[in-house]
Amino acid sequence: MNPLNAPVAGESLAEAGERIRAAAPIRGERATDEDCRIRRELIEAALAARDIEPGDRNWHTAQLADGHVVGVWAQSVDEAELDLTVWWGVRCHWVVVDPVCGLFHEYFPKGKRSATEADRRFPLARPRGIRDRFAPADSLLDAIWMPQPADSSLAR
Repeated sequence: MNPLNAPVAGESLAEAGERIRAAAPIRGERATDEDCRIRRELIEAALAARDIEPGDRNWHTAQLADGHVVGVWAQSVDEAELDLTVWWGVRCHWVVVDPVCGLFHEYFPKGKRSATEADRRFPLARPRGIRDRFAPADSLLDAIWMPQPADSSLAR
């Protein structure tokens, strides 16, 4: 067995991702089904070694250490971080469960990244806050729409 294939006690998820990437490199321009299967098995072995219980499968949005904002379907934040590190070859700065892609859309309002946006990098920071697209309940517009008391001087 290749020593790179076995999980190492005490390694971080980023270190595990780098180990898996080195153990299962993509030799051509694109990953084959076999490349994907091998990497998936190594990811699952690393998660099992940490006793990480799978949860619901949700979209996770992440910012990589190089500034890219990306996403992946995963059953936990740990799985998302490991998966992204393996496939992108860059450690994660943060990973957030984002089931309705609200955070992802804060970075890419059109919902998908265009070819020109695919290589866009954002300054490293905490995840953006999800903005409400509607006026708050105590809106400044309330004064315009709220009935005003009748002015007796106008009633003539």
